[in-house]
Order: sequence, then C-alpha cells, then structure tokens
Amino acid sequence: MTRQYNNYGHDQFNIENLQVTPSTNGQELFKKGLKLLNQRNYQQAIDVLNEATEADPSISDAHYYLAIALLRGKKPNKIDGWTIRDIEEKLNAAISEDANSSKCYMLWAIIKHGYYTMNCLIEKSPTSEQLFSYGKSIQPKYAKEIIYHLNDPSNKYWQYLYNKFA
Repeated sequence: MTRQYNNYGHDQFNIENLQVTPSTNGQELFKKGLKLLNQRNYQQAIDVLNEATEADPSISDAHYYLAIALLRGKKPNKIDGWTIRDIEEKLNAAISEDANSSKCYMLWAIIKHGYYTMNCLIEKSPTSEQLFSYGKSIQPKYAKEIIYHLNDPSNKYWQYLYNKFA
C-alpha cells in the first residue's frame, strides 16, 4: 500500500531554501542604541544595545557602548557587584573582537579602580593598572565620550583622561 499526499492547491517549498530576514540587523540596532546612549537615555540604550549584541556578537563597539550604558552615568563605586561583573563581561567581549581597543582597556581600568579599589576590595587580574597601561593610547574622541558619560574625579584613571583631554 502506498500513501499519496495531496497538495490541495498549495505550492510546495523546500524549507532549506527558506530565508528569514530579521527586520532590524545588528548594525542598525547598534546605531539606534548609540543614538539613545548619546541622549543619556540609558535604559533604552541598554535594551537596544543588548539586542544588537545578540543579533551580531562580532560588533565590538556594541559591547563597549553597552558597558557604558550599564553604568547609567553613575560612578563605579556606586554600582552593585552584579552590574560590575556584567560590565566587565561586555568589555571582555569587546576586547575579544578587537584586541587593540585602547578605549575598552581604559574604560575597564576606570571601572575596576572605581569599584574594587575605591570600595576597598581586592582586584583580580587584569588589574586596573595593567588595563590602564594598555589604554593609554586612547583616542581623544573616545576619552571625551567616557568623560561625558562618567564623572568620577576621585578616580585617578578618570582624572588622567580629564586632565589630558577635557
């Protein structure tokens, strides 16, 4: 006995050839998230930049700017440990995609020093001093962005940026 399949007037298609195109790609989400961040709309920037990193994890800048957004304009020593770990993961992901990213190293140095040292906690490797040595070659544009989103004059690495670029 053979089984016969009826088409009932519908065209058959091969599911292997079916392509799903997302309505918004990672780059578009990244641009939207960056715009929200520059408006200091931190929560919406976090939401959109998270989507961008999920859509395209290879966009190192999306991870970097997500780390800035997660700070929400606050000093690192005023942020909870879970958020600090999340920020460090984002910066680590950004560096994994772009090992020469001095802006990531500098931001990470500021965050580690601000959270760990200024809260009298022990820094694990890489230390803020090590990260700072990799971040010293930061471009003025990125230094000014960090200063714009983070005001922490008691942090020696932030102070370095401010004295050199503000």
